[in-house]
Amino acid sequence: MIELNTRSLMMLALSSLLLGSSALAQTADTQDQASPASVVISLQKISCQSCGAAVVKLLERQRGVESAEFDRDSVEIEVSYDPSLFDADDLTSLVHGAGYSAVVGGSEGSYAPALDFPEDLDVEWLSRAGEDADLEAGVVPGKVTVFDFYAVWCGPCREVDREMRSILESSSDVALRKLNVVDWSSPIAAHYLKRASALPYVVVYGTNGSKVDAIEGLNLKRLRRAIEKGRRG
Repeated sequence: MIELNTRSLMMLALSSLLLGSSALAQTADTQDQASPASVVISLQKISCQSCGAAVVKLLERQRGVESAEFDRDSVEIEVSYDPSLFDADDLTSLVHGAGYSAVVGGSEGSYAPALDFPEDLDVEWLSRAGEDADLEAGVVPGKVTVFDFYAVWCGPCREVDREMRSILESSSDVALRKLNVVDWSSPIAAHYLKRASALPYVVVYGTNGSKVDAIEGLNLKRLRRAIEKGRRG
């Protein structure tokens, strides 16, 4: 009887040991899954903030990516992911495969360079860093003056640049005055864009100095019509 009890106790001890080891292994697995890795990926020379949003959607569709967040100002994406499925270089390769340039690490993000305007065209910046400006004082006598409120992260704003360059190259009676909004909280935005909800925002004054139109969003046909109207005074 004593021998049977001793043997039973040994079996119970062994079972407890095995169950304990299994529980420890499950706990370790749970801890590994609960500790994702994180990395910052810098997008380079993208044309708009929508590009960053598109990359975020791409990454979030990948199994093992827990979160992806785009910072418009730094042009970076912070990604939280399962390191057992892929590493930071794999994530960057996914971004490259979608047609975007990117590197691992922060402080390397950038937007595409702005369109250059030849020096002989009548183009000036009234606000380069969101500082306030006086539109009335910027009206050019005898010319149609186009005030272009833009931001480096605004893709449609680049379309306005291309259109205005084409107009200026064929028209000596048009002047372009550019205002970099930077963001919606800047002094220039607070002054002129209180009721605007989208960029680009273009204001056109005629040759007689009066306001012709204010165009919110990308509408190149309306822009050309406003310039023609401005020529007639």
